[in-house]
Amino acid sequence: MKLPIFTLMLTLALWAGSMTGEQWGVMAQEPPLSASDRIVEDPDILPMFTGGTAEMHRFISNTLRYPPEAVERDIQGLVVYTFVVEKDGTLSNFKIIHRADPLLDAEALRILQLMPPWRPARHHGEIVRAESYVPMYFKLNKQARRAPVKTMPSESATARAYAKTDREIIEQNEILTIVDQMPRYEYGEEGLAEFIAHNIRYPKEARQQGIEGRILCSFIVSKDGSISNIEVVEGLHPQLDNEAIRVLGLMPRWIPGENGGEKVNVKCLLPIDFTIDEEPIPAE
Repeated sequence: MKLPIFTLMLTLALWAGSMTGEQWGVMAQEPPLSASDRIVEDPDILPMFTGGTAEMHRFISNTLRYPPEAVERDIQGLVVYTFVVEKDGTLSNFKIIHRADPLLDAEALRILQLMPPWRPARHHGEIVRAESYVPMYFKLNKQARRAPVKTMPSESATARAYAKTDREIIEQNEILTIVDQMPRYEYGEEGLAEFIAHNIRYPKEARQQGIEGRILCSFIVSKDGSISNIEVVEGLHPQLDNEAIRVLGLMPRWIPGENGGEKVNVKCLLPIDFTIDEEPIPAE
């Protein structure tokens, strides 16, 4: 099994680099548009909300209109959409991959459709089409009575144990998705990829069937860096889903996220790729 690609997409715009929009403007001339309309899976430079994380935070905060009925019914939850960032920066091909409630799903889509053009992706010196996604965690306030946590059904008691579900953290604390400094694995993305690759055990049945692909997981990094409430947001196969939860449950404490100079609880997303290098194992 080759070393998976573990791209940390932990916030609404983690891809916002150190350069500001103004700095991008004074760089060399704009690269040419690619003649191809294919969607590049791993571009050299990922698409980004123009202005970076802070600007996206402000845009969403200013645009958000929490549905009144959702407030009355105390509806909260995570909504995740994927979309294509076109060569002109506009967003298209919206697809929901994690639902909360129809009211929140619709509001998240409305916000995305109102977004100004992003800085498009670059690949091999050209502007290309690329896919991205945005998680939005809808919450009312710290004291709000939260809806029960929805988890993907699991056949594995082991996976449920490793999920470290702690309802108290969700019910009695503020959980953020956009912060000044995101939580991070102590040894960086490369260290995280090595940790997961070292600990992962490809389920035999899934290998026999030749099942491979990407699983999207979410988890909370608390103020003390501990990992909890591990869930499968977009699953692939029960055994692979359970294995992803088990491996993430083995993770040591992270360096916690910070907002306004204070440590905070942050909900993060992490995709895990399961890839079979060799031929599938023959069934016995």
